[in-house]
Amino acid sequence: MYIADMHCDTMMRIWMSRLRGTPISLRETRPEDDFQIDLMKLKKGGSLVQNFALYVDLKLPVDFDGTEENSALIRKTNQEDVKYMSPWYQTMEMAKVYHEEIVANADLIREARTYEDIMRNKEAGLMSAVLTVEEGGAIEGQIDRLQTLYDEGVRMMTLTWNFENELAYPNEADPRSDEDFSYYFRFRPRTDNGLKTKGFEAVREMERLGILPDVSHLSDAGFYDLAKTIKGPFVASHSNARTLAGCNRNLTDDMIRTVANHGGVIGFNFCPAFLEEAAVESDCHSTVENLAKHAKHMINIGGKEVVGLGTDFDGLGPETLEIADASQMQRLVEGFEKAGLTPDEIEAICYKNVLNVYKEVLK
Repeated sequence: MYIADMHCDTMMRIWMSRLRGTPISLRETRPEDDFQIDLMKLKKGGSLVQNFALYVDLKLPVDFDGTEENSALIRKTNQEDVKYMSPWYQTMEMAKVYHEEIVANADLIREARTYEDIMRNKEAGLMSAVLTVEEGGAIEGQIDRLQTLYDEGVRMMTLTWNFENELAYPNEADPRSDEDFSYYFRFRPRTDNGLKTKGFEAVREMERLGILPDVSHLSDAGFYDLAKTIKGPFVASHSNARTLAGCNRNLTDDMIRTVANHGGVIGFNFCPAFLEEAAVESDCHSTVENLAKHAKHMINIGGKEVVGLGTDFDGLGPETLEIADASQMQRLVEGFEKAGLTPDEIEAICYKNVLNVYKEVLK
């Protein structure tokens, strides 16, 4: 069974390995590198399309890679003693790494900027890589930079990560999460602040260009602002059903229906706290059984066309997952069969629904 995964954080980790002077190759990683995705794993797991997110950290210390001497790379803050690396600099540097890795491994994977690219790669027996951005703050409020991202090959972008930026607000993190990781995923739904003026501009420009807006990490208010603004499909690349797991990074049933009504798709996240509710995050479990429960629920609410995959690999600890890395994705197919999902439903979830959205938007 082919696999189309809408989200992973692998490229950020490869970039950071280069900054640390211990570069890791996308082609094949070592067990001690603790990567959930590399090309060997993807091939073994049946990958057809892998989205590679450029995850931008708005609070990455500017001296992480020794760049503090270059003021152009510094994002100023209100605190004189706190300096963060420019989000745009991070984005462009990671994009370079992405292109270098894809070119170096052209015998296994090729970049896809259109649906037709994916089909050509498939016919050639190659996997496809789709470039995305996780954190709308990457453009630093400059809407014209969306054209630059598009020219770099970016075809999907979240409006936020977990920080407010120039475009929008996320759901609020529990303040206790700074000291106690068990509160990390207990986001508070935000219904008062959604898209900002530049956020509305960005959504309209993204739709014009053909960059899919991604509502994962966006506030509840922002979700509905975006849904009212955009005419065509949008996605939630790595979110689950809030009815089954109360993490407010997940989507309510009404949100699931709204994505479906727009012809979009939701890639369910393998994170334990997104799949199961417990007093502490360590008591949650990422199992195929739990994944199947969320898939069934989303199908019941929005139809079989709304569900896809968004593993969040390399943003998760593999020791907490029944499916620990990309090489094991066929276990998902077997588990879904045992859970009573039909062959058509399984095929739709694993890759067809994502391809259908790409066929409409990625031209």
